Amino acid sequence: MARVHPFRALRYTPAAGDIAGLATLPYDVIPPDLEEQYRARSPYNLVHLILPRGDYAGAARRLAEWRAAGILAAETEEAIYVYEQRFPAPGSRQWLTRRGFIALGDTEPYGETVFRHEFTLSGPKEDRFRLLQATRVQFDSIFMLFADPQHGVQAMLDTAAAHPPELEYSDHQQTRHRLWRITDPAWISRLQAQMADRKLLIADGHHRYETALRMGQPRTMMTLVPLESPGLRCFATHRLVHSLPAFDPAALLASLPGVAPGIDPLVSPPGRVRIGIITALGEHHADVPAPEGALNVVVLHDRILAPLLGITPEVAASGSHLAYTRSREEAVEAVRSGRAQAAFLLEDLPVQDLARAAFAGQVLPQKSTYFYPKLGSGLVMYELPA
Repeated sequence: MARVHPFRALRYTPAAGDIAGLATLPYDVIPPDLEEQYRARSPYNLVHLILPRGDYAGAARRLAEWRAAGILAAETEEAIYVYEQRFPAPGSRQWLTRRGFIALGDTEPYGETVFRHEFTLSGPKEDRFRLLQATRVQFDSIFMLFADPQHGVQAMLDTAAAHPPELEYSDHQQTRHRLWRITDPAWISRLQAQMADRKLLIADGHHRYETALRMGQPRTMMTLVPLESPGLRCFATHRLVHSLPAFDPAALLASLPGVAPGIDPLVSPPGRVRIGIITALGEHHADVPAPEGALNVVVLHDRILAPLLGITPEVAASGSHLAYTRSREEAVEAVRSGRAQAAFLLEDLPVQDLARAAFAGQVLPQKSTYFYPKLGSGLVMYELPA
């Protein structure tokens, strides 16, 4: 099923400077203010390559210049990389640790080994295609999940992480990134055997994976994390409804089942999905009947947004009446300030429920998941074969 391979990574050399000034978040979660910070940190920061502002030939030229100057160089040995992130969970003081490994995986169509959980948009895919076509380098890895019920892979990662890391830095979100380079053929063979019967679920990177499919590249760089990892969390992405003509909050509340005041605790009772609702009339929740294991974001879209407010999947994709936030405080403020007519709050999505739905072929609405923290970009890169 899942075939993983070591590779000769393209990496920053000591001539580039401290990795903390070079690494970034993935390209699609870098807001403008952070982009400017990255650009100011170093002339060799990865943002100069992954966000070329439409100048794809310029990115390719910079890449070639950096390689000629010894800023980037290919490693001499094939390796697989154990990767750890230790981070404070959003909204709490709890520190979590998530471990996985970076390797190449076979690029396959969806449905047999590789599964998705959301649809993609044409614009981002065209952007990534043009950058990959110009540079022939994959700068960001695809974030993949796999089941490890016996914890065999996790045990191998934990053993590797007991040694001093080759690379370590902390980013602006207080996430500590650590990397171990593994070249031992016996260790790699054991890992390959452990992964042989696994299915893979894309957590982040659908657009980049589909770009790899379009490019016809046989293998794709992936960061693979066990579903059972104690540091794996999928946080909620709340919905903000705006600009609907003749929106009536009283009529909306009257049409919902199990409505009651308050949004705390936002915990679903058995046989129901609890959804928080904020309107000009205050804070409420609705307990919507649903089968066991139903995903709250699907219930919200199928039972409320589409039939009651006319926000169909096509409308949602257009962005004309729906926005998103990961912050409950921002959702409340958006309604109070008038930027949104209503906010719908969701519980964090259980990762195992998400995986079960995705492996069964279910595709969720866009912006259904928020895996945190995002992977670091620039630690290792993959140069496509000629």
